[in-house]
Parts: sequence; C-alpha cells; structure tokens
Amino acid sequence: MSRNLYNLRFGVKSSDGYVSSLWRLWVTRHGDVYLSVKSHAGVTKYSFHKSGICRSAFTKEHGVPEALSDRAMFKWRRKQTPIQGVNEASRVAWIAFPTDFLSRDVSKERKKVTWIGSAPSSGATHVELAYTAETEQSVRKSFRAQGSRNLVRYVPLSAEEALIVVYYYSLWENKDLTSPASKDSIFPDLVFSANDHENTGRPVRIIFGKQPSDGDALILQELGGYKTGSG
Repeated sequence: MSRNLYNLRFGVKSSDGYVSSLWRLWVTRHGDVYLSVKSHAGVTKYSFHKSGICRSAFTKEHGVPEALSDRAMFKWRRKQTPIQGVNEASRVAWIAFPTDFLSRDVSKERKKVTWIGSAPSSGATHVELAYTAETEQSVRKSFRAQGSRNLVRYVPLSAEEALIVVYYYSLWENKDLTSPASKDSIFPDLVFSANDHENTGRPVRIIFGKQPSDGDALILQELGGYKTGSG
C-alpha cells in the first residue's frame, strides 16, 4: 500500500516536444498536500496543510539553513474552503507556463508523467490547485458549462473536502527577463526569452513568485532561458 493517498507527476508539453520542468504533487493520508519541482527535489517544497497553514520550506533532508530559525522560508494561511452548494473553490496555487518559454526535452524520465498540452504560441498554460466541497460530478458539470477550465484530477481528502488540479489557457505577453552576472558572481549572464536565435533549447529554467498574504494563493511563473555573454 502506498504511504500517500495520492501521487501525481505532471508537466506541460508543446506539440513540438518542448517541455516545462517536471512537477510532483502528493497527498498524505492525513490530508496534507505537497508540491515540488524535480530539479529542487530534496531541497525545497511547498505544503498546504489540513490545518490551513501553508509553507514554502526546505525539506527535512536539506535541514535548517543557518540564517533561519526553522525550515520554512515563509508561511501563510489559505482561504477557507467554500461550503458545498455555492459551486466555488478556494485556489491555493497557480503556476503559469508560457509556451514560448518552454525548453527542449532532454530528460529520460522513466516514471509516468501526466503531460498537459501547452497553449498556442504567445499563450500560457495555467495549472491551478484548489480546495472544494463540491462533488466531482458537480465540478465537471460546472467546467463543461463554463468551457474554460479542464479538470486534471479530483482527489477526495475527506467526506467534506477535495483537492482539484485544473488547467486553462490564456494569452501571454512575451517579455524578456535578463539576469546579469554581478562582478563577483559565480553565475553566468542569463536571458529568459521567447526568442532562441542560437537554438540553445533554453536549458535553464527558473520559477519565481512573491510571498502570498493570508487568504491568497501561491502565484508562480516558470520560464526557460540560456546563458549569454562571457559567462
């Protein structure tokens, strides 16, 4: 028997084979939800607890950094799950994957991955995690009526609450992001751009977002880029 209630490995993939990072979602039998990206495995993860407390934290394997009093980099409290019958959900995480910033697939992943098809060029795929008290049938009916969101998974956590994994598409303004190396930096100059004139495949991927306030969702962007200049 699996020690977890549910496990999901997912990512976004375009029709020409370009991909996002691989992400892992797992739900414990106590109803706590965890989210991490493969490249950060064993170092950091996000957690959304049954108690309502959410955390961005270093893993037990990594330990507590000297500058912190515990493993958490930041904490916040998620919005309460709406009552059944109002046909609503409480979003706790939202990740944007712009299609023109995906990376050439060089992985040799042997485990099963749920691939979500990417939005068209100049668009983005948004993956959401949310809590709801509605039944799976009700959620599917609502999404069919709206015609904008797609249900990836419905995971019952208790008799009163479930976690849903959802995706939808939107337009995206393809703005370049640069990360110049400082004088003494060990890191190279990096460019995250929809234009890959040197056909690098955008091997460098970054994930960023601000700390949520209580009641807000974790909002992240994931972009692919490459080294540039003398770095």
